[in-house]
Amino acid sequence: MSIKVKLNRRGMRELLRSEGVQAVLGRKAEAVAVEVEAAGIRVDGAPGRVALPVTVDVTAGTERARATVTLDHPSGLAVEAKHGILTSSIDAARNA
Repeated sequence: MSIKVKLNRRGMRELLRSEGVQAVLGRKAEAVAVEVEAAGIRVDGAPGRVALPVTVDVTAGTERARATVTLDHPSGLAVEAKHGILTSSIDAARNA
């Protein structure tokens, strides 16, 4: 026995872009950002003078909501390559 299901694409898109989904993604992204900041990585000089700036952005895209955590500094890419701080902090989103 099989059951046929027809999804309402417009309704799914509205759900995936909703403020509730954006709020959940925002909490998860903030948890990752807090974990990154807690690592205490500093930049600009040796030793670093400035705490690595981390920004969180939550938007409703055309199809779904999305959240990004960015190392907002010119050396952010090098910091990620050396420390893998964003990659290692992603587990914080599971508990948020």
